Amino acid sequence: MKFRTKMILAYATIALLASLGLGIIVGKTSLRYERDSQKNNLLVTAKSCVSQMDEMLGRMDAIMSYILSDANMLESITMLAQDEEQESASRYVREAGSAVRIGMTTVYIMENSYRTVFFNQNSFLASSAVRTIDDPDPSSQRLNVDFRLEDIGYLDAASAAEGKSVIVTEHEDPWGAYDSVQVFSLMKALRGRNMGFLEVENRMEDLERLERSDPDIRFLILVNGDELLYASEAGYGAALADSDRRVLESLQTNTVDEGNERIFAKAVSENYDLAVLAYKPESLLAEGQRHIFLISFLMALAVFGISLLMIIFWSDILTRPVRRLQEVVEDTNIENLQEDRRLEADSGPDEFKELMNSFQSMTTRLDRALQNEKRAAMLQLQAQFDMLQTQVNPHFIYNVLNIISSRAVMDNDEVICEMCGSLGNMLRYSTNNKERYAPVEKELEYLNSYFYLLKNRYENRLEVSVDVDGRIGKQTIPKLTLQQIAENSIKHGFSRTKGRMCLSIVGRVQNGCWTIRVQDSGPGAAQEKIEELRGRLQEVRRDILERARPAEMEIGGMGIANTYARCLLLYSENLIFEMENVADGHGFAVTVGSRLDPGDAAQ
Repeated sequence: MKFRTKMILAYATIALLASLGLGIIVGKTSLRYERDSQKNNLLVTAKSCVSQMDEMLGRMDAIMSYILSDANMLESITMLAQDEEQESASRYVREAGSAVRIGMTTVYIMENSYRTVFFNQNSFLASSAVRTIDDPDPSSQRLNVDFRLEDIGYLDAASAAEGKSVIVTEHEDPWGAYDSVQVFSLMKALRGRNMGFLEVENRMEDLERLERSDPDIRFLILVNGDELLYASEAGYGAALADSDRRVLESLQTNTVDEGNERIFAKAVSENYDLAVLAYKPESLLAEGQRHIFLISFLMALAVFGISLLMIIFWSDILTRPVRRLQEVVEDTNIENLQEDRRLEADSGPDEFKELMNSFQSMTTRLDRALQNEKRAAMLQLQAQFDMLQTQVNPHFIYNVLNIISSRAVMDNDEVICEMCGSLGNMLRYSTNNKERYAPVEKELEYLNSYFYLLKNRYENRLEVSVDVDGRIGKQTIPKLTLQQIAENSIKHGFSRTKGRMCLSIVGRVQNGCWTIRVQDSGPGAAQEKIEELRGRLQEVRRDILERARPAEMEIGGMGIANTYARCLLLYSENLIFEMENVADGHGFAVTVGSRLDPGDAAQ
């Protein structure tokens, strides 16, 4: 058997197993999703019905509150509760009855209820107008005024509620003299002797219009514990099986459960004693499951067919020889890396073509690495040369200083000797490339030599004061930091003045930080210049911390920016670097420092 045939059989077997597995997984996932979707629809329907019932009962409850909140209505109802003992009292009672009848026939009450009724123990009855399709004129409706309280079977529950609203399940409207309408109602027994009852009715057919997400979903509406108010499936609610009742009793609020070939969901109202039980028979669910099984099988079959075609196509490509690649790999060495040898597969894109491209890319990277290695070697040689050159230049300057100093000794000029000595110390400190950083106390020693030279130039015009906390002496600082700041103060701070030049250096430790402030007594810097300097420092900060590249410096502008860059490299986020004009025209100040380590701060 050929290798191509073996490959097709092997991969076809894998494709068949994968297709079957995919079909099973998709089928089970779809079934689970379908069942979860059905359960979610049941719960949504139950909650929606509860919400709609809450809204309907809320409007009915609002009608009673509307009536009882009217002071005239409440006064009239109170008057109707009195016994008719004299003619004047009877006249007031008749006026109160008329006021109640007028007050109950309002647009708000008629639009939000089928009928709203007030009646009391004194056989008084008042009802809102009722419009029907057959008889739209509410004045033609007649009330059943010959009623007896003992014939109304739901008054006991209302009386026992002690003024709270009670839901009355389906019953025939007892107040219409001619029509026989099935209604449900919300009623309340008014507190007080013979104060009567308020009842707000709506038709049972209104419950048939409750919206639901799936027309196949059935639901029951239970009130007052387990009293059935409405069943969407005719006959089911009245003949509720014992097994169904046990499932419903054990079902928690806002949950879904299964039992007796049905799926149930239960939602309970937070405002009324009302619960909605939505359910769906398993027979309806099975119809959807059969469709899912069929779709899953067809999908698995389609996947296997497409996979088989792809296996045949790619097996033809993958079995082509790769001897060309092998020959090129064996012939490649360092001497011929730069040769342009383009490797191409016999046909379209495949794994071997990618491998050839990877090999070509590898040889290119290897050649580039060799070139970089050569350039790095040249740069290293250049760096060594520059280092030797920097060692030669200070040596030449030291020799010249020794010659000048010797000549000053011969001429008995001690000032020049001291100046040469100070300058030599400065050169020795500044040109020592082995150490980039120094203790603050060492930096201050170097600064004293620099100030000695400046005083010889400016004589009594220059006054320098140094007050640095001894605890700062051991802190590390980039070399020549204070010298560059002081030099900027002398160069720029006093460039426009001929008077005294005062320069103060103050070092303090406070709030977990150490700072050294260099302040001159010049006129200060223009605010535009300060903002320009701050902008340059921000650019340096972005170059070093964000862009990870060396800050670019221009000749003539390296003083403050160079000092800031070196301090930022040493202290990073702990750096303190501030520039400001001193208040009341007392010069310009630069503050440099860092946060202390916990151990240093404790000392």
